Amino acid sequence: MENSEASQTNDSLGSYYASRRAPAVINYNGSDREIGRVFAEYKDKLVIIDGEDKKEHEYLISKSRVDRFGDNQVYFNIAENSLKEFEF
Repeated sequence: MENSEASQTNDSLGSYYASRRAPAVINYNGSDREIGRVFAEYKDKLVIIDGEDKKEHEYLISKSRVDRFGDNQVYFNIAENSLKEFEF
């Protein structure tokens, strides 16, 4: 039962933050760094785009990598040097 509740929470999370273009944030050298905004969800992943007018980076990050969320921001448990593996 808990797994289905967690799954529903993750599904709601993606829709909520995508509809609000919420900032996606990682921890970089002890401080928060915005890597883009949540634009959509695709299956079990969130689509993050850096630069709305000129797309500089696009990331496809699994919802399971969400560390926490709040204050209209999504925080990911991803190291700065690992971001390349999520680019598409």
